[in-house]
Amino acid sequence: MKKITSALVMCILLLMCFSCATVKGWVSRDSKKTETQEVSQEITHVPTKEDYIQDLQQIVKNEIKSAMSTDKNYVYRKRPYFWKNYSVYNNVEGPFEINIQETDSKSKPYIAKIELEKTMYYTKLHKTKRDAEEDTNFIRSSGKGILTYELRNGRWTKIGSLFVPEQTEKKVGDSWVPLKEEEIQKEQAEEPKQGWLNRIRSWIF
Repeated sequence: MKKITSALVMCILLLMCFSCATVKGWVSRDSKKTETQEVSQEITHVPTKEDYIQDLQQIVKNEIKSAMSTDKNYVYRKRPYFWKNYSVYNNVEGPFEINIQETDSKSKPYIAKIELEKTMYYTKLHKTKRDAEEDTNFIRSSGKGILTYELRNGRWTKIGSLFVPEQTEKKVGDSWVPLKEEEIQKEQAEEPKQGWLNRIRSWIF
């Protein structure tokens, strides 16, 4: 009788151990399966060209809004000169026309150029900050602003900014009068070899 009881106890213990191992195996397999699915989803979610373009749309939008919020009376300095300038864009909200090109580089797969309708307002160059602060006579240049970005390791990096003026004007009374570059340079006698307008363009465009 004792032998039969011992045998039954052993069988029960073996069944319990087997059941625990089986349950543990199921839990383990389910856990590994879930982890594998999550990792697989992360690996397969590779950004597309359209994703990168959408990201750049937002970057340009933020940059334009930042430029538009700049204090119009802020005085800039580049030794030995002081001046004021600010920008206005025709399109602030987008979407923007993006010319994107593919490259042969894996780390820098795309180069993008964005052309914007832009107007620059700027004063003459002054030798003192006080003169620049008091100057309210702005020159207006309307034209194309061209931004160049490069995708580097999954992130857009600005590598260039160019402004191509199509018309330059000066305010006379309540009207804007078109000016030729040589006419503007005559108003600033110093450094005739490189007029103040060219200096400003080379610094802020």
